[in-house]
Parts: sequence; C-alpha cells; structure tokens
Amino acid sequence: MSSERSFKPSPHPSPRRPILGGEFFVPAVLALITLVYLMSAIQLGPPMKAGNMTASFFPIATAILMLVALICAMVHALRGKAKAPATEPTTDADSTDGESAGRQYLGLSLGAIGVIVLTAGYLLAFDLIGYFVATFVYVLLLCCLFGGGFRDKWPTKLIAAIAITLAGYLLFEVVFQVRLPTLWSQ
Repeated sequence: MSSERSFKPSPHPSPRRPILGGEFFVPAVLALITLVYLMSAIQLGPPMKAGNMTASFFPIATAILMLVALICAMVHALRGKAKAPATEPTTDADSTDGESAGRQYLGLSLGAIGVIVLTAGYLLAFDLIGYFVATFVYVLLLCCLFGGGFRDKWPTKLIAAIAITLAGYLLFEVVFQVRLPTLWSQ
C-alpha cells in the first residue's frame, strides 16, 4: 500500500510545537557552562567556615544567581513561544519595513551575535593585554553596539567605559582582593 500523504515541511510552525531559537538556547548553553563553574566552585570547599566567608563564597553565590537568572530567561522564552502562534503570523511582504532590525541567523539576532563575538574576544584578550585595556575596549564596544554606533554620544560612552572599568577594578582588587592581570605585569 502506498501512502497518499507527502511529508513536506510546513512554512509556518505548528502552534502545538513551537520552534525554539536563540532566546532559549543561548541562556541554556550559558546555564550549562554556569553549572560546570558552580561544580568547580563547590570543589573549593564550603562557602562559610567558622562564620566567615571562604574563597568559594562569591563564586558559588554568583553561579547560583546566574543560574536563577538564566532559568528565568529560558522560562520567559518558552512562554513567549507558547503565546506566539496566537498572534498574527508575519508574511514576507510585511517584513520588508523592519527587515534589518529583525534579521536573525541560526535563531540569534545580530545584537546577540555581536555580544557573543565581543565576549569571546574579551575572554581571549583578558590574559593577553590585561584587565584595564581589555575591559575598557569591551565595555566601549558594547556601548557602541547597543547605543547607536561610535558617532552618537561618544563622550558619554567613553565616560561609561572608564567608570565601569574602574568600578570593576575596585570591586575585584580592593573588595574581593583578587589580583587581576594587567598589561604592565605581563
């Protein structure tokens, strides 16, 4: 017996099975990385000993807060996808006016891809050129990515990058007493 049905992919996703994109998968991947980080932080020992914080307190607390935030983001993405079929589907003719703003690759917006690339570059540059230069450039590029480029309000972006870099330095070097790599100490 031959089947009369042909199994062709539908151009519109089924309302029963929402397709998840970068809004779900990016937090999911970050949650997995954070879980590995949390497990290694737990191996440092208990977060409190004799009523005092130990070296593992801040890494464990940070990982737990990050996991809670990432789980909230994943739940938000799932709820958003569940409600999406109830709205009007956009057609190709409707998407011409906002085409560049909504352009996505592999389910990720251009802004998300920019953040991923900048963060990867920051992580590579951190040990090579030190905290100050890497963090200043990273924060400045993030401000430009989300703040309309280099031309708009560049003095404000420079001041924000300097302030965030100095605040991070004071937080880690002075408060947490964690030695950060610098260009001159390499």
